[in-house]
Amino acid sequence: MDDSSQMPPWGFLALVSYIPDPLGSFLYGIRQTLSAEENPQAHITILPRRPLLLPVEAASEQAISILSRFPAFEVELCNVKRFPETNVMYLDVGKGNARLHALHDALNTGDLAHDEEFEFRPHLTLSGPVCRSEAEGVRARAKAAWDPAGINRRFLIEDVVCLWLSAENVDGSWRRLWSYRLGAREKVRTAAVSFAAIAQTY
Repeated sequence: MDDSSQMPPWGFLALVSYIPDPLGSFLYGIRQTLSAEENPQAHITILPRRPLLLPVEAASEQAISILSRFPAFEVELCNVKRFPETNVMYLDVGKGNARLHALHDALNTGDLAHDEEFEFRPHLTLSGPVCRSEAEGVRARAKAAWDPAGINRRFLIEDVVCLWLSAENVDGSWRRLWSYRLGAREKVRTAAVSFAAIAQTY
Protein backbone atom coordinates (compact mmCIF):
# COMPACT_ATOMS: atom_id res chain seq x y z
CA MET A 1 0.00 0.00 0.00
CA ASP A 2 1.76 3.10 -1.16
CA ASP A 3 -0.56 5.66 -2.70
CA SER A 4 -0.72 9.16 -1.29
CA SER A 5 -2.03 10.75 -4.50
CA GLN A 6 -5.15 12.84 -4.14
CA MET A 7 -4.85 12.60 -0.36
CA PRO A 8 -8.17 13.23 1.41
CA PRO A 9 -8.05 15.49 4.49
CA TRP A 10 -8.19 12.57 6.95
CA GLY A 11 -6.11 10.19 4.89
CA PHE A 12 -6.73 6.54 4.02
CA LEU A 13 -7.58 3.52 6.17
CA ALA A 14 -7.33 -0.24 5.64
CA LEU A 15 -7.81 -3.31 7.85
CA VAL A 16 -5.63 -6.41 7.54
CA SER A 17 -4.77 -9.58 9.42
CA TYR A 18 -1.13 -10.69 9.44
CA ILE A 19 -0.20 -14.34 8.93
CA PRO A 20 1.40 -15.91 12.02
CA ASP A 21 4.67 -17.83 11.91
CA PRO A 22 5.85 -20.25 10.74
CA LEU A 23 3.51 -19.82 7.77
CA GLY A 24 4.04 -16.05 7.64
CA SER A 25 7.84 -16.36 7.34
CA PHE A 26 7.51 -19.14 4.77
CA LEU A 27 5.28 -16.95 2.59
CA TYR A 28 7.67 -14.02 3.00
CA GLY A 29 10.43 -16.23 1.60
CA ILE A 30 8.34 -17.27 -1.40
CA ARG A 31 7.50 -13.66 -2.20
CA GLN A 32 11.17 -12.67 -2.05
CA THR A 33 11.92 -15.12 -4.86
CA LEU A 34 9.07 -13.86 -7.05
CA SER A 35 9.49 -10.10 -7.03
CA ALA A 36 12.18 -7.52 -6.45
CA GLU A 37 9.55 -5.06 -5.25
CA GLU A 38 8.77 -4.20 -1.63
CA ASN A 39 7.83 -7.33 0.31
CA PRO A 40 5.51 -6.35 3.18
CA GLN A 41 4.59 -8.74 5.96
CA ALA A 42 2.29 -11.48 4.67
CA HIS A 43 -1.34 -10.59 5.34
CA ILE A 44 -4.93 -10.95 4.26
CA THR A 45 -6.72 -7.70 3.54
CA ILE A 46 -10.10 -7.48 5.24
CA LEU A 47 -11.02 -3.92 4.31
CA PRO A 48 -9.11 -2.57 1.29
CA ARG A 49 -7.73 0.95 1.26
CA ARG A 50 -10.40 3.64 1.34
CA PRO A 51 -10.46 7.42 1.87
CA LEU A 52 -11.59 8.44 5.33
CA LEU A 53 -14.82 10.44 5.38
CA LEU A 54 -14.34 11.47 9.02
CA PRO A 55 -11.50 11.68 11.57
CA VAL A 56 -9.64 8.43 12.12
CA GLU A 57 -10.74 8.26 15.77
CA ALA A 58 -14.42 8.16 14.76
CA ALA A 59 -13.74 5.72 11.93
CA SER A 60 -11.85 3.48 14.36
CA GLU A 61 -14.76 3.49 16.79
CA GLN A 62 -17.11 2.34 14.03
CA ALA A 63 -14.70 -0.39 12.92
CA ILE A 64 -14.14 -1.69 16.46
CA SER A 65 -17.87 -1.72 17.14
CA ILE A 66 -18.38 -3.97 14.12
CA LEU A 67 -15.36 -6.17 14.86
CA SER A 68 -16.70 -6.79 18.37
CA ARG A 69 -19.53 -8.84 16.85
CA PHE A 70 -17.18 -11.37 15.25
CA PRO A 71 -15.29 -14.26 16.88
CA ALA A 72 -11.91 -15.47 15.65
CA PHE A 73 -12.15 -18.03 12.85
CA GLU A 74 -9.91 -20.37 10.90
CA VAL A 75 -8.94 -19.94 7.27
CA GLU A 76 -6.96 -22.08 4.86
CA LEU A 77 -4.79 -20.93 1.97
CA CYS A 78 -5.21 -23.08 -1.13
CA ASN A 79 -4.13 -22.64 -4.74
CA VAL A 80 -1.81 -20.28 -6.60
CA LYS A 81 -3.87 -18.11 -8.94
CA ARG A 82 -3.54 -14.94 -11.02
CA PHE A 83 -5.75 -11.87 -11.16
CA PRO A 84 -6.21 -11.36 -14.93
CA GLU A 85 -6.85 -7.63 -14.51
CA THR A 86 -3.48 -6.92 -12.87
CA ASN A 87 -1.31 -10.05 -13.31
CA VAL A 88 -0.92 -10.24 -9.54
CA MET A 89 -0.21 -13.75 -8.24
CA TYR A 90 -2.08 -14.81 -5.11
CA LEU A 91 -3.23 -17.71 -2.94
CA ASP A 92 -6.96 -18.11 -2.76
CA VAL A 93 -8.80 -18.85 0.48
CA GLY A 94 -10.79 -22.05 0.89
CA LYS A 95 -12.03 -22.56 4.42
CA GLY A 96 -13.03 -19.22 5.96
CA ASN A 97 -13.80 -17.55 2.64
CA ALA A 98 -17.46 -16.91 3.50
CA ARG A 99 -16.51 -15.59 6.96
CA LEU A 100 -14.06 -13.11 5.41
CA HIS A 101 -16.75 -11.94 3.00
CA ALA A 102 -19.17 -11.46 5.89
CA LEU A 103 -16.59 -9.49 7.87
CA HIS A 104 -15.76 -7.28 4.90
CA ASP A 105 -19.42 -6.65 4.08
CA ALA A 106 -20.21 -5.71 7.69
CA LEU A 107 -17.30 -3.25 7.79
CA ASN A 108 -18.00 -1.77 4.35
CA THR A 109 -21.00 0.19 5.66
CA GLY A 110 -21.80 3.63 7.04
CA ASP A 111 -18.87 6.02 7.04
CA LEU A 112 -16.50 3.16 6.13
CA ALA A 113 -18.41 2.31 2.93
CA HIS A 114 -16.48 2.61 -0.32
CA ASP A 115 -16.87 1.34 -3.88
CA GLU A 116 -13.99 -1.12 -4.10
CA GLU A 117 -11.68 -0.75 -7.10
CA PHE A 118 -11.98 -4.51 -7.64
CA GLU A 119 -14.55 -7.01 -6.41
CA PHE A 120 -13.59 -8.13 -2.91
CA ARG A 121 -11.96 -11.54 -3.08
CA PRO A 122 -10.23 -12.97 0.02
CA HIS A 123 -6.64 -13.83 -0.90
CA LEU A 124 -2.99 -13.52 0.02
CA THR A 125 -0.81 -11.66 -2.47
CA LEU A 126 2.34 -13.49 -3.59
CA SER A 127 3.73 -10.97 -6.08
CA GLY A 128 2.94 -7.55 -7.41
CA PRO A 129 1.86 -6.94 -10.99
CA VAL A 130 4.13 -8.61 -13.53
CA CYS A 131 4.43 -8.21 -17.27
CA ARG A 132 1.89 -10.32 -19.15
CA SER A 133 4.71 -12.12 -20.95
CA GLU A 134 6.24 -13.15 -17.61
CA ALA A 135 3.00 -14.01 -15.80
CA GLU A 136 2.93 -17.74 -16.48
CA GLY A 137 6.58 -18.14 -15.56
CA VAL A 138 6.07 -16.36 -12.24
CA ARG A 139 2.95 -18.44 -11.57
CA ALA A 140 4.88 -21.64 -12.28
CA ARG A 141 7.63 -20.65 -9.84
CA ALA A 142 5.06 -19.82 -7.19
CA LYS A 143 3.36 -23.20 -7.63
CA ALA A 144 6.70 -25.01 -7.48
CA ALA A 145 7.43 -23.38 -4.12
CA TRP A 146 3.92 -23.67 -2.66
CA ASP A 147 2.32 -26.90 -3.90
CA PRO A 148 4.83 -29.42 -2.45
CA ALA A 149 5.37 -27.52 0.81
CA GLY A 150 4.44 -29.54 3.87
CA ILE A 151 3.70 -26.51 6.02
CA ASN A 152 0.32 -26.15 7.78
CA ARG A 153 -1.81 -23.87 5.61
CA ARG A 154 -4.49 -23.17 8.21
CA PHE A 155 -4.37 -20.34 10.75
CA LEU A 156 -6.66 -18.13 12.80
CA ILE A 157 -7.93 -14.76 11.69
CA GLU A 158 -7.73 -13.37 15.20
CA ASP A 159 -5.96 -10.00 15.33
CA VAL A 160 -7.21 -7.30 12.96
CA VAL A 161 -4.79 -4.42 12.41
CA CYS A 162 -5.80 -0.91 11.35
CA LEU A 163 -3.40 0.74 8.90
CA TRP A 164 -3.58 4.51 8.47
CA LEU A 165 -2.03 6.72 5.83
CA SER A 166 -2.43 10.21 7.24
CA ALA A 167 -2.31 13.45 5.30
CA GLU A 168 0.93 14.30 7.15
CA ASN A 169 2.70 11.20 5.80
CA VAL A 170 3.84 12.78 2.55
CA ASP A 171 6.26 9.87 1.92
CA GLY A 172 3.29 7.51 1.53
CA SER A 173 4.18 5.30 4.51
CA TRP A 174 1.35 3.50 6.30
CA ARG A 175 1.22 3.36 10.09
CA ARG A 176 -0.08 0.51 12.21
CA LEU A 177 -2.58 2.43 14.27
CA TRP A 178 -4.22 -0.22 16.46
CA SER A 179 -5.03 -3.91 16.59
CA TYR A 180 -8.20 -5.60 17.77
CA ARG A 181 -8.51 -9.23 18.85
CA LEU A 182 -11.73 -10.81 17.61
CA GLY A 183 -13.79 -11.99 20.55
CA ALA A 184 -11.98 -9.63 22.95
CA ARG A 185 -13.90 -8.31 25.97
CA GLU A 186 -12.00 -5.06 26.53
CA LYS A 187 -13.37 -3.31 23.44
CA VAL A 188 -13.49 0.28 24.71
CA ARG A 189 -10.11 0.09 26.42
CA THR A 190 -8.44 -1.11 23.22
CA ALA A 191 -9.75 1.92 21.35
CA ALA A 192 -8.95 4.37 24.17
CA VAL A 193 -5.29 3.33 24.36
CA SER A 194 -4.93 3.66 20.59
CA PHE A 195 -6.51 7.09 20.45
CA ALA A 196 -4.22 8.29 23.26
CA ALA A 197 -1.26 7.19 21.15
CA ILE A 198 -2.63 9.10 18.18
CA ALA A 199 -2.97 12.25 20.26
CA GLN A 200 0.62 11.96 21.44
CA THR A 201 1.97 11.57 17.93
CA TYR A 202 -0.10 14.08 15.98
